[in-house]
Amino acid sequence: MRLTSEFQLRTQQERVDILANNIANISTAGFKASVVNLAEAYDAQEKSANLSLYGGIPDGAALGVGTGALYHGERIDMSQGVLTNSNNPWDLAIDGQGFFQVKVPNGDLAYTRAGMFQLDKDGLLVNQHGYIMQPNVIIPPDSGEVQVKPNGDIMTMVDGKQEVIGQVVLANFTNIDGLKQISNNLFLETLESGEVQTGQPGSNNLGEVKAGFIEQSNVDLGTAMTNLVQAQRAYQMDARLLKQGDEMWEKANALRR
Repeated sequence: MRLTSEFQLRTQQERVDILANNIANISTAGFKASVVNLAEAYDAQEKSANLSLYGGIPDGAALGVGTGALYHGERIDMSQGVLTNSNNPWDLAIDGQGFFQVKVPNGDLAYTRAGMFQLDKDGLLVNQHGYIMQPNVIIPPDSGEVQVKPNGDIMTMVDGKQEVIGQVVLANFTNIDGLKQISNNLFLETLESGEVQTGQPGSNNLGEVKAGFIEQSNVDLGTAMTNLVQAQRAYQMDARLLKQGDEMWEKANALRR
């Protein structure tokens, strides 16, 4: 009884923490909400069947039918957030599939939907954390008004006519759910995601680039708040059951004495 309640309590605590983090990042550009994955507890017969079929079961799963759901990890909701106009020509949003590529301090490539870019002192296009867009985009200091087209072409006027001076390249993966999420709204390639595939925006199922726009967080505040209240109430109920169970055992031990 106590073991079951502890598992349930831990499950609801994980759920509350994840939902609270989603709500805290509702104003974070490009943020992708985490979704809690729960697994039903199995009884001894189901445990035996799973062992014979799959060679194992989720941790803590053999607790008996009716013991409820257990925390089984989380996944990232990769759905697109709302695109809002920022009037900053270097703010870039992806309308559709794909990720911007940036180089993190250790030299690895990371991928993000947060496209708040700017020019550094060398004319390189960098994001708000100073990570350089890949492949490198260098804007000459004497460039006039620069425009980023939906296909990623970066254009400016040269001798009275428009010329391409750079190109935004997007990345995508066979299984975006397999990406590893790290800090600063960045993702890393994994074996589960498959190898990165790059291309020009608007081609090969990649979305188009919208200059002067920012993709907002995809957290739905109403849904997140409702789920958080439900998780908090479930946590309170499981805590009460755990306390009542302890009291029952205390009384049973007193009777035995």
